[in-house]
Amino acid sequence: MLNFDITGQKAYVKDGPHRNQIGIIKRDSAENSAKYVIVIDGMDIDIELKDIVLIDVDVRQFHDWCEEQGYL
Repeated sequence: MLNFDITGQKAYVKDGPHRNQIGIIKRDSAENSAKYVIVIDGMDIDIELKDIVLIDVDVRQFHDWCEEQGYL
């Protein structure tokens, strides 16, 4: 098992109305599932992992995490 999770990581949004805005990734508390949101200026914004770019995260580690979580 990897010692990695995207929760709490800095990221920015690639496209859409929040493009290039930086926020923090957290689990969606409303659903108690594997869904994530990005918090930008205190707002929880629904995201898909393909729509964000993580900052200061090793790509290999993130890829391995995605495989372990069933995203790939």
